[in-house]
Amino acid sequence: MGSMAIDAAAQPYFGADAGIWAQNGILAQITMAQTGNAIMEGVMAGELDAGVSNPLGLAVAVARNIPIAMIAPACVYSQRDANPNLVVAKDGPIKTPRDLIGATFGVGALGDFSQLTLWAWLDKNNIPRDGVKFVELKRGEFGTALVKNVIQAGLLTEPFKTDAIRAGQVRVLGDTEFAVAPETAPIVWFASKPWLQTNPDLAKRLVKGIYATAQFANTHQPETAQTLARITKMDPSVVANMKRLIFATSNQRRYVEPILMLAWKYGMLARPVTFEEFCPPI
Repeated sequence: MGSMAIDAAAQPYFGADAGIWAQNGILAQITMAQTGNAIMEGVMAGELDAGVSNPLGLAVAVARNIPIAMIAPACVYSQRDANPNLVVAKDGPIKTPRDLIGATFGVGALGDFSQLTLWAWLDKNNIPRDGVKFVELKRGEFGTALVKNVIQAGLLTEPFKTDAIRAGQVRVLGDTEFAVAPETAPIVWFASKPWLQTNPDLAKRLVKGIYATAQFANTHQPETAQTLARITKMDPSVVANMKRLIFATSNQRRYVEPILMLAWKYGMLARPVTFEEFCPPI
């Protein structure tokens, strides 16, 4: 399994620590990656069987006819667990969305789901998209980059956002994800189609384990906080007190369909991608 050291993508580790993969007859070997694109490369190269990534990167691959498919949503973002992601320098001059005209934004990966949400947010705030720039940074570098004015705003996920706030580097300006839809899956599970066809029973057990892990994570946040602190090498007290994400316990087309439609609208896909093609039944 491919994973990343952020709350939204840490489900592989949560399931391993809770013994859920083993309960479903799965010997989980987890590889840490910096980005979802790196995980997709590993899956397509046969180095990984499955992993987590942002749905836009996966949709781009599907639109290019790469044999890859979503198998389950990971985390779900909605008003019930809103944790605004758009941050600026704490003592900087940015006070309103209009102050970001012509700004440089930091993102975890160029062309990913975060960038899509930002484009939608810019449109809603009548900020010209063609006047802004994007810079790819490691999430732990956002705070310093904002303080030094290398970027004027950034899309920062947990636990790095809480860490940067506690360090006095950033403050929240807005939430870009709700510009896409009221409820989305910013991280999804996926595998290659050849692997799914070759391992149908294992794939079913994996999906069963994913939803069992989601249920565990949603009801045992103190335990998963310990896991998250370990894999991110962050102060456990910081992770224990930050706002955590909720994970999906079923697959709903409303989690990803608005993302697919908006990605086509913004020209981020080579062709339209339907939900049925993106997430075929297992």
